[in-house]
Formats: sequence, structure tokens, C-alpha cells
Amino acid sequence: MRRLTSEAAAYEPLEQLRWGSEPVCPHCGTVGQATHLQPVNGVSRATRTGKPTERRVWKCNACRKQFTVLVGTIFPGTKIPVRTWVLVILEMVASKNGLAAREIERKYDLTNKTAWFMLHRIREAMKRDPLAGLLSGTVAADESWYGGKPQNQSKAKRAPRRGWMGTRIKTDKPVVFALVWIPARARFVPV
Repeated sequence: MRRLTSEAAAYEPLEQLRWGSEPVCPHCGTVGQATHLQPVNGVSRATRTGKPTERRVWKCNACRKQFTVLVGTIFPGTKIPVRTWVLVILEMVASKNGLAAREIERKYDLTNKTAWFMLHRIREAMKRDPLAGLLSGTVAADESWYGGKPQNQSKAKRAPRRGWMGTRIKTDKPVVFALVWIPARARFVPV
């Protein structure tokens, strides 16, 4: 959350996930032929309504069309800031028992209908390939810690430390995360 300080900063991880190092034009499929269109004031550009926007716009040198990382995803046409979308997706992935629309409504100052719509769009996107083919049917997920009692460890090893998403971990034991499905798999998760 600290890294996503602005709307423009929320576009960068999406671009990295979708394209890697070179942007790909969604219109013609050309790789590496796009240039970033820098706003005149260096921060934001004006829209048709006159409101400033910080979205990162690219222009393909092959087909001469403009595009953003949001073209062809669940995000285009939304009036919800991309920063809010990314934060809700992160919360949804990190939560063990799922998220309620009312919780998103309160946290991000949205209407209940908007929060419900966001959560359903994200869930529908999770059904699409390539995510849909990874696990199917009933999948049980659980985590545990492996190792001895903390009081039997040296004081330096049992000191609390920060884990994933900034949560405090009260033990220095390795985390084991398991997904039970046919075939069942388990592995150590780096903290």
C-alpha cells in the first residue's frame, strides 16, 4: 500500500505483470514498438471532462494507436481508480475467508453496488485461463509452522519479525502452505 502512493504508481506493477520489460500493443500485437506519452506537466493529463488523470498512456509506432495496460482486461471503462482496484485485489488474495462487499465499501469509501461489482468482476477474472486451469474442483488450503518451541531457541532467533504484507510473525519457524487437491502438494513458503 505504501508503494502505491498515486494513480500512476498503480499502473507500473500492472505493466510489469502483463508485459514484463517491453510493452505489447493490444491492437496489433507488436512488441517493443511503443513509446510512453509523457503528460505536458509531467504529472497528469486533462480528460474530456476537464478532470486531471494520471493514467499511463502508450502509443504504438506500428499501428499509431494509443493504449494503456488496462485494454483487454476487467478494468477498461471503469471510473474506479486503478489504485483502488489493485488494493482490493491484494486484499482479496491475502484474505483467508474472502471479502465482503460491505467491508470494501467502508474501507475504500465506495457505494455497496460498486464494491459488489468489483468483487464479482475479480472473481469472474479468476475463472478465466490461465488461472482456471491451475486448480479445479474442491481445493482446501491451510498453512502451518514447522519446527520446535520458540522458548528452546536462542533469543535472536525468536525475535518477532515482519512477514508477508507487513504482518507480525511471533515465531521464526518456517511456514508450510498446503493445497489439498489431487495430486496434493505442499511446500515451504519464504517469509
